Amino acid sequence: MSYENTACPCGEKKLTDTMLCLACETAVAGTYDRKAMDDHRVDFEHRRHAALRVLAVSRRRRGTLPLVYH
Repeated sequence: MSYENTACPCGEKKLTDTMLCLACETAVAGTYDRKAMDDHRVDFEHRRHAALRVLAVSRRRRGTLPLVYH
């Protein structure tokens, strides 16, 4: 997961320079972790842990991703 690519942790496409796709942003909008992650008055470690929890919710949003066999 990176701000530069277009892959959201849930597996859908996202815009570049964003962390999550629109569906994931909607799913976590208004949650404590999403607010804490963007609040620059909160210390760095607290914001980091909030961001990790937001990513975990995003990964679980669509259930388990199918296995890819090459």
